[in-house]
Amino acid sequence: MQTNQHSLPIIIFFISTIIGVGIVTLPRETATIVGQPNMWISVILGAMIAFMNALFIFMLMKKYPLKTVFDIAPELVGKWIGKLLNLIFVCYTIAISAYIIRTMAEIVNYYLLDKTPKFVVLLVFVLSCMYLVSTGLSNILLFLQLYFPIILLMFLLLTLLSIKNIEPSHLRPIMYMDGIDLLKGVNSTFFSFVGYELLMVLSGQHRLTRWKPVVFILGMSIGSVCFIYVLFFILNIGVLSIEELKVITFPTIEMAKAIEFQGFFFERFELLFLFGWIITIFTTLTAYYYSAMIGVCKTVNCKNSLLMNAIIGLLILTLSLLPSGITELFSYGTYLNYLSYASLIAIPLVLFLFSFRKGAMK
Repeated sequence: MQTNQHSLPIIIFFISTIIGVGIVTLPRETATIVGQPNMWISVILGAMIAFMNALFIFMLMKKYPLKTVFDIAPELVGKWIGKLLNLIFVCYTIAISAYIIRTMAEIVNYYLLDKTPKFVVLLVFVLSCMYLVSTGLSNILLFLQLYFPIILLMFLLLTLLSIKNIEPSHLRPIMYMDGIDLLKGVNSTFFSFVGYELLMVLSGQHRLTRWKPVVFILGMSIGSVCFIYVLFFILNIGVLSIEELKVITFPTIEMAKAIEFQGFFFERFELLFLFGWIITIFTTLTAYYYSAMIGVCKTVNCKNSLLMNAIIGLLILTLSLLPSGITELFSYGTYLNYLSYASLIAIPLVLFLFSFRKGAMK
């Protein structure tokens, strides 16, 4: 982690993990809460809070080189309470995995494979992820680096093709803003940057102890995702308008459907976006799946066996099938936010406070 070059795989890991469901659902959620053209400011505020929280997590982990949160929790708060905190974090990783792949399955069924049962789509994803996770972190990082340029290409292409459909009146008034509503929107935009908390897992195999490279990694990761989100917010608002965003379930995909090029050999541009987006969902799932595997194995003192891999895959698959429809799925996401508060803020805060008692902070 001495140079920016060595930081690149970690930056790609975080960007690939953070970009997920939020890019297709967040514009609607934020439009419902904020309801003004400047709602992209809530994205920037959410990114700033996520960055500060990520630095706080690093302050904890830097004192325990080559250890994960699953290692230090029992050490700081005792064996049983530590295992309980570990299980909460594992439940969080499994729950968020189930949520993102079920959302992906809903979109795939609606836009691509309307005759294919959701169970088949989910099963293919989980089995593919099981295989990749079984190969280890180094291969996961190589996979992310391989597909990252494709993801960026898809997003860049969608941006360039959507610019001509922007209606400037949808973006006005430019300077009007309601501070209270923008702050309310932060509650949803903050959770669109989850993924940086896996620093507490990644630190087990990467010596993350120096401020400068880690600040660079976190700044580039969260900053890049923030730029992409703000860009897509402006495109969504400009193409669809605030009022349409409030009623469209997946506005970014609808924005891609609005692209038209007469005489061009390819007409359904939303398929290009979905191709890149599905890869981001797979990379996000892989990161959280891997974290769940590490957490379970360290908590119950087992090896990364095929059986444990299958059990976690079965749990994710079962949870993803529980919501009866898209409305219940979004309600599930609301409860997931509470679990996220515990994993992103409460657990690091408790461990940080206990690290003083243990004399870990110098």
